[in-house]
Amino acid sequence: MNTGFGGVAETLSLDLGGRRLQVVLERRGPATGAPTWLLLPALSTVSSRSEWQPLATAVADRCQLVSFDWPGFGDSDRPCLDYDADLLRSALRSILSYLYAQNRTRFTVVAAGHSASIALALATEWSGQWRRLVAVAPTWRGPLPTMTGWSPQRFGWLRQLVGAPLVGPALYRLNTSRAVLGLMLRRHVWVERSLLTPERLLEQQQLARRRGARFASAAFVSGGLDPAEDGGWWLEQAQRLQCPLHVVLAGEAPPRSSEEMGRLAQSADQVTIIPGRLGLHQEFGSLLAQQMLQTSNAAG
Repeated sequence: MNTGFGGVAETLSLDLGGRRLQVVLERRGPATGAPTWLLLPALSTVSSRSEWQPLATAVADRCQLVSFDWPGFGDSDRPCLDYDADLLRSALRSILSYLYAQNRTRFTVVAAGHSASIALALATEWSGQWRRLVAVAPTWRGPLPTMTGWSPQRFGWLRQLVGAPLVGPALYRLNTSRAVLGLMLRRHVWVERSLLTPERLLEQQQLARRRGARFASAAFVSGGLDPAEDGGWWLEQAQRLQCPLHVVLAGEAPPRSSEEMGRLAQSADQVTIIPGRLGLHQEFGSLLAQQMLQTSNAAG
């Protein structure tokens, strides 16, 4: 299955937590003479760099677009690990170093959903090299901690259960049935029901059920990828940014997520509201591209 967005893919070998993991990175657009946008996919059960396809199509050759699949997701390695925010932060740090070594120019980081918290964690260390951080429908808590208000530590048993032999795969298979995935996508990700065709649901299910995908997915859902337990954390990180912050609010985001986005927006240099839910960067990718291109042109 092709999970890309129409560019050229390469595989990077990263040392993450003392273990070598293969991470797939993709580029599309002119290599020189155009701004570079690093697109961070949202973290979810169906996370993939292919989420950026609509935006990439709208941008065409006006920018170089770079994206990758997070460790544990998409085409990257998906071993049995204790996935956490530190691991993903290390992956992003390695990729930023790799890109900057190739072309020592500043680029725009566009972070969707939960990946915004991973980018913000590197505010002090890396944001001086960014033109702008665009946080699109940003979140910092996984679904279960958001719904319950409980600490991610209270869901450690769930991560262990999903990771266990036999029972883990069976439980994960139940929770990635097309009925469950369809409910999740309708309620939290996309607004337009016509997107949920049988073909699209099958594609999402195949992505969610790739070998080893259950480990990182369970970590995300249960809060294992959360960078902190307090929402004040990312407000503090926003203050440490050395580049402008552009927050894109999802007009129809779930109430608790919408509240957290609004809090971050109070620290932003620019705020845009776009229709959609947590998957607005995919569903309304063309509109997001237009907004970002206008901002880029205005900034010179």
